[in-house]
Amino acid sequence: MSLKIVGSTLLWGWIALSLPAHAIKLCPAKPTENSVAPDALTVRETTRLGQLLGGTALGDIQADTAFKQYAAKVNTGWQTYSRRIGTPLTNWAANELHIKQGGTVFYPFAGPDLPSVMAMFPDASRYVLISIQPASNYFDPFTSDSDEMANLVKEFGNAWTKFGALGYFRTHDLDKGIAADRKVKLGPSLILPAFAVRLGFDVRAIKPICLGAGDLAVRYLGDTEQRWGSVRMELQKAGRNVIVDYIQQDLSDEALAKQPETTAFIGSLAKSPTLLKAASHLLQQRNFSIVREAILKHAPLVVQDETGLEYNDLAAVFNVKLYGNYISAHKLFKTINNASLAKAYSERGNEAKPIDFKLGYEKTAGSAIQIAIRK
Repeated sequence: MSLKIVGSTLLWGWIALSLPAHAIKLCPAKPTENSVAPDALTVRETTRLGQLLGGTALGDIQADTAFKQYAAKVNTGWQTYSRRIGTPLTNWAANELHIKQGGTVFYPFAGPDLPSVMAMFPDASRYVLISIQPASNYFDPFTSDSDEMANLVKEFGNAWTKFGALGYFRTHDLDKGIAADRKVKLGPSLILPAFAVRLGFDVRAIKPICLGAGDLAVRYLGDTEQRWGSVRMELQKAGRNVIVDYIQQDLSDEALAKQPETTAFIGSLAKSPTLLKAASHLLQQRNFSIVREAILKHAPLVVQDETGLEYNDLAAVFNVKLYGNYISAHKLFKTINNASLAKAYSERGNEAKPIDFKLGYEKTAGSAIQIAIRK
């Protein structure tokens, strides 16, 4: 069977565009429309594919053995995640975070981690996730019985099992899934709509996007784009419309310097409430000073684990509440430890509120969360 593409704008191709490495593409000189309402057929097909990817589809597809096996793994993985992390995290955020409805939430170093940001900021109208991995093209993996497609469906199912245990899709698995020598790729464009469906949303559209060089507005790319780096998802739930922008961008100083428009764009996003989770201690390194300084200068609120901003930098401009416990970094990080945070937990340990769920990298001392509110 041939590969089915959902909607006229959802193109499949393997020819790389001449993009700067790991950077959002700037819009062409003649911009496309900033907001194009999808037609009814595209909405139905995209909604249906989201249900397939989320393992909730009804109808004839249920008879398909590959889908049944996949859906079983999705359901088990999601239930395990919800019990161990998702529901406790949602309850914690409801008690500890008091965020006004609407607005944008900024989540750098996010990967396709939609569940965490929606658990903590459930009433936002726009979520901006930044990641170095390209979104990769959006397609229906259940319409072909080819070996490649069967392997992808199996791989995706196995990734859900890991997600239930870890609470995130591993970067290693994403990098493997988008490898250049593979024609069918497990990328964020498949994971994000699956998450959205499990979170109760209908997926109305998912399309590649670009950044307007003049006004820094996110716009849809035209139908000729063959490689999807950044994408926008339009979601709906109980009449509420939500935008999810997944931006492919290397956030190092070197990469941002190559495209000044992106630096300005990141600076504008940093004026929003910010989530930092499993950020690999990158903001504590010298070569991530641009995004670090933008957050420290502008963010009204930061919610992070130990891998975000250095505690001393955070405490200089924010009032910081401590949750959980922190002694040292995960063993993956041998040269960076956020020592000032360990000192803060040692000195302020009696103030730290306990948490009953795992967040980020699993460590012997358990998880650590900080809520920082600008002074």
